[in-house]
Amino acid sequence: MTRGKRPVGLDLVLPFELTEHSLSTKHQLLCRFLEHLISSGRLQSGEALPSTRTLAQRWGVSRGTLETVFDQLREEGFIIRKRGAGSVVCATLPDNLIAAARTKELQVELDTHRSSDSPAPITYLQPYVPFIARLADPGLLEEKDVKSLCTPSAKDLATAVSASSLGGDENLRKSICDHIQIYRGIDCSPQDIVITHGIRHCLDLISRVLGKEAVVAMEDPGYYWARRIFNCSGNTIIDIPVDDAGLIVEALSPASPVQAIYVTPSHQAPLGVCMSMARRKALLASATAANAIIIEDDYDSEYNYGSAPLPAIKSIDTNDRVIFCGSFNKTLFSNFRLGFMVIPKHLQKKVINLIEDTGQTPGILGQLALNQFLCTGKYVRHLRISRQTYQHRRDLLISKLRENPDLQISGEQSGLHFVLWLPADIDEREFCVRAALFNLCLQPVSAFTSSHAVKPGVLIGYAALTDTQINQAAACLLDLVKSFTQCIERVPIG
Repeated sequence: MTRGKRPVGLDLVLPFELTEHSLSTKHQLLCRFLEHLISSGRLQSGEALPSTRTLAQRWGVSRGTLETVFDQLREEGFIIRKRGAGSVVCATLPDNLIAAARTKELQVELDTHRSSDSPAPITYLQPYVPFIARLADPGLLEEKDVKSLCTPSAKDLATAVSASSLGGDENLRKSICDHIQIYRGIDCSPQDIVITHGIRHCLDLISRVLGKEAVVAMEDPGYYWARRIFNCSGNTIIDIPVDDAGLIVEALSPASPVQAIYVTPSHQAPLGVCMSMARRKALLASATAANAIIIEDDYDSEYNYGSAPLPAIKSIDTNDRVIFCGSFNKTLFSNFRLGFMVIPKHLQKKVINLIEDTGQTPGILGQLALNQFLCTGKYVRHLRISRQTYQHRRDLLISKLRENPDLQISGEQSGLHFVLWLPADIDEREFCVRAALFNLCLQPVSAFTSSHAVKPGVLIGYAALTDTQINQAAACLLDLVKSFTQCIERVPIG
């Protein structure tokens, strides 16, 4: 049966809870009800939903409530709303762009078994600064959510006062364990998890446990702060080149045995490439042969814009050889200062002893509040909304930069930044200095290199920028590229 130009959506029964007293608001209840219908497959991809007017009449709730529900489902990526065309279920569920997929092959495997003398210039990441905005946008958190992240419940607080653990709050560790099992494919126990202040804290603990004589292999170009931390701990660093599939495992020479290999496989820092599944397996095999551990920095894994993320290396680690490091500072806000790592059993006592010796346990209030955020589903909903928002901003920025067809972009498939490659004759550092005159904060790719040369390019962060900022900053960037190109063309030959 049709009415007007489109079919009338399917008839949806009244959620039982609406007929009973509930602690949840109608908006929250209805949103979770429709989300369940979509996630369970009862509402199929592309299926039209009833109009808010129809549901309001049938369910006996206000149309305004239904509009709020539909808007939230759209923000989280469950439905598409178009004026005059109604609402339909998205072709790809939002969690499929967050959670790592387990292939049949993977499931079978699981079942069967730049120099320290001239450091790179330090540019601190900041939101709302083009194009250094490689941070989560704190404005995406609602005021009530910020309050909940800062204020644990009285009951939880009373319990925590009488019970503490050097590894972190037990309930939070269990919540993190449940989360990474679903979204990163990692099977572990809460006892394998240690709560930290973030990735740098993880790396500092690991570097100290390894000891001053340890040899650490890391990506080149690679994460600047990781290099500094390993250097400060007296570790010897071996630079390994990176290609389109991630760290080149074959470059790990057997003649130079290493104790640890540091990688950012999900969205390589800074190039943004994703390490292929074959390369992940080869890295595990190489680490096993060298009796080395792998330090997996799960950088930017939460934000994928076209397909599900690959499973974490830790998820295919059958020999308990991978230290998995995660952070909530990149997904909530930078000053939240909470992260975690999943530690192989043979290293757990060493890490706990070091935490006890240094007194570096994160504050309990933040841990309790984060646990509430995870348990209530607010964290995953925040990830869905953030991913939708960041994808919109990425698409807007790329569409503007595409006005210059000669510009090349890579690493845009996921994360909070991509690389803009410059014409070969442009000096990237001079380009960055000139960009600052336009209030554009750019970092050259060469600032992250040590031993291996790379072609000129700059990092473009977009996550914590408004649409207006993106439009204005992109226009300035295009003008800057044009001015440099014109200067190069005017230089006489010979």
